[in-house]
Amino acid sequence: MFEREKFVEHNENALAAGRVYGIDPIEEITQRCIRIVKNIEAELSGCVLCRGYDFSKSGFGPRTIILCDQCEKEYHVGCLKKHKMANLKELPKGQWFCCMDCSRIHSTLQKLLVTGPEKLPDSISDAMKKKHIEKGLDITNGFDVRWRLISGKIASSESRVLLSKAVSIFHECFDPIIDFQSGRDLIPAMVYGRNVRGQEFGGMYCAILMVNSTVVSAGLLRVFGQEIAELPLVATSNSNHGKGYFQLLFSCIEKLLAFLNVRSIVLPAAEEAESIWTDKFGFTKIRPDQLINYRRVCYQMVTFKGTSMLQKRVPECRISQTSPLDW
Repeated sequence: MFEREKFVEHNENALAAGRVYGIDPIEEITQRCIRIVKNIEAELSGCVLCRGYDFSKSGFGPRTIILCDQCEKEYHVGCLKKHKMANLKELPKGQWFCCMDCSRIHSTLQKLLVTGPEKLPDSISDAMKKKHIEKGLDITNGFDVRWRLISGKIASSESRVLLSKAVSIFHECFDPIIDFQSGRDLIPAMVYGRNVRGQEFGGMYCAILMVNSTVVSAGLLRVFGQEIAELPLVATSNSNHGKGYFQLLFSCIEKLLAFLNVRSIVLPAAEEAESIWTDKFGFTKIRPDQLINYRRVCYQMVTFKGTSMLQKRVPECRISQTSPLDW
């Protein structure tokens, strides 16, 4: 990991790699290359094309490493050219995507951020309303159900309030998730898409379900290209448990992933919740060899101590549509 205090001598190398004067080169490189590695042989995935984990420490050349801004896979610049994927003359100054699929996924997710809350079809709302009536729940104030994708990277005053409410729901349902190095609670960092001492959460999105403009359920989502997406944290506020809200939010997330042609969704499950995910949502436990293979392909998935990693194939998108919101 490049750190300001320890690797100041690499400033000239960073500039030689194509960084712009006036911008801190170490900070710029850190945004693309940050990793905490204890055992380089075991933990550094390296270039997905040649499987090599070596990289150039000076200047810009064939062994310079670049990361895709959507799937976060690592590539040697020379390997990209060899495989006719890209012929880079310098590190891109803006975002860079390894393929059209990653570019399309990123573009779709960004459009959803500015679309605002989407009202769910009346058929779904009516089914939820009927369930509430059967349980004797009060719906005198109406029953307007909407879902929305938000991100700390594109945060308006409205979305910042919604992100704050999502943080509150996660804190209501989970103990703080403490980073052992910094001692910071990682839940706000994950929700707002911030990076914390080598923990990269910049690709996180927050999906929320709102009933009558109140956030009742939230889930964190990160899409690693077409292969897999992860759902590291999901929760429903305590006062809204047992009302089917998370099942509804999960169906929205699943339909979005189907529209994006993502194949699988993975998540960490605590032992006491594992049967819910397997029996109710159709997840299965990831085999150890599968998990190792995922990590070798640069999927830096969020895992928590004492949890099992589960996965599920995303159902195929069965209807022709131009937008994931056309449901």
